[in-house]
Amino acid sequence: MVASPWRRLVASVVDSFLLIPLSFLLARLAGADPLNATLLQDLLFNWIPSWAYFTLFTAYLEATPGKMLLGLKVVREDGRPMDLLTAFLREVVGKTLSTLPLGLGYLWAFFHPKRQAWHDLIADTLVVRAGEGEAAPPSSGGPAAP
Repeated sequence: MVASPWRRLVASVVDSFLLIPLSFLLARLAGADPLNATLLQDLLFNWIPSWAYFTLFTAYLEATPGKMLLGLKVVREDGRPMDLLTAFLREVVGKTLSTLPLGLGYLWAFFHPKRQAWHDLIADTLVVRAGEGEAAPPSSGGPAAP
């Protein structure tokens, strides 16, 4: 089942609660003031760690901690396993484009029939409820366990 945009939004808020302290910590460890960061400091301590967080969790676990908590995962529309390139295309390129025109790319999910935001459309992905719509593991051919 395709995830609702509202559930996806809550998962994003959960991820933000994890990323904001991380960004502050990285900036402080580097001797920077996180509340008065330069553009370069913002890139180094906020954007790059965020891109890495979303890309790596999506590529290797198909979900960020926020999505896991909400029972969601990101899958490819063609059914193939998620890979690093697809995750990068979705999380960095696609989400940047979704954000630029006043977040219109995110709002798109509320009106799209498959609840896909622009970054999902760019990477050919869907956000679904975890465990739903997955194929059952093949039977061993033996009798069922009692």
